[in-house]
Amino acid sequence: MAKKKLTPLVLFCCLLIGLNACTRYVVAGAVAAGAAAGTYLFVKGNLKRTYDAPVERVWEATLQSVEELKLATESKKHDAFGGEIKGKMADGTNFTIELKRLSEKSTEVGVRIGAFGDRIKSEAIHDKILSKL
Repeated sequence: MAKKKLTPLVLFCCLLIGLNACTRYVVAGAVAAGAAAGTYLFVKGNLKRTYDAPVERVWEATLQSVEELKLATESKKHDAFGGEIKGKMADGTNFTIELKRLSEKSTEVGVRIGAFGDRIKSEAIHDKILSKL
């Protein structure tokens, strides 16, 4: 009698363990494929993209993009390993653009608009940066 009650529980636990392990590989594969394809990664309001260009070149493209989009900057700082631009949009919303050197020829750029992020505006900034590279 106990065996009949225990069997479905054991099968259910095995299913959960199997799905858990499978999900990790699927998610990891999707993230890796997305990064290789140059797609965006939107995490906690921060839209990140990796560019196949050195950090100095991406920095210059980002500065040009911010200027062309007429975004008001409050601070700009950068070095050989990355940089950060902070400012306000015309509607008063804060924005932050962070650059991070991944390798000699690869740079990650994160764009965050406001407290919770605005994917559409962030994508527009990324598109402008890409057009300058």
